[in-house]
Amino acid sequence: MEMPEGRIIELHDNADPPRAVVEVESSLRCARCAAGKGCGAGLLGGETRVRRVDATIRDSLEVGAGDRVQIALDPAELLQGAFVAYGIPLLAIVVAAALAWFAGWSELATVAAALGAMATGIAAARAYLGRRRCLHGFTPVVVARLGSD
Repeated sequence: MEMPEGRIIELHDNADPPRAVVEVESSLRCARCAAGKGCGAGLLGGETRVRRVDATIRDSLEVGAGDRVQIALDPAELLQGAFVAYGIPLLAIVVAAALAWFAGWSELATVAAALGAMATGIAAARAYLGRRRCLHGFTPVVVARLGSD
C-alpha cells in the first residue's frame, strides 16, 4: 500500500490524541492505473492536486509545522470500511433475494425485496460509518518524519 507524503501545515498539540493538518499532493488515480495496469477507475481524472488532511500523530513521533511527513491508513481499518460500505448492502441483497426465491415469490416481488434490502443495507452502513467512534479508525496517522523544508 502506498503511503503518501506531505507537509504539516498546522499542529494541534493540545488535542487528545495530538493532530496535524497535512498538505498532501494527491492524484485521482493509483500508481497501477498510471502505469496502465490498474482497473481503469482513474482514466478520466488523472490530474494531481493539493489536499489538506486532518491526521493524528503517532505517540512517539516529534514533528513541527513545516516538516515533511508520511501518512498512512491502517490496512485492516481500510478493509473493514470497504466491507461495511459495500459488503453489508450486497449481503442484504443476496439474503433478501434468496429468501424471496425460496418463499416462491414472483420475480418482480423478489427484485423489489432485493432493492428494499439494498436500501436498508446502505442505510445501516451509513449509520455505522457515521458514528464518531467508527470514524476514528479511518483517520490517517502521521507515521514518519521525513525532514523539514
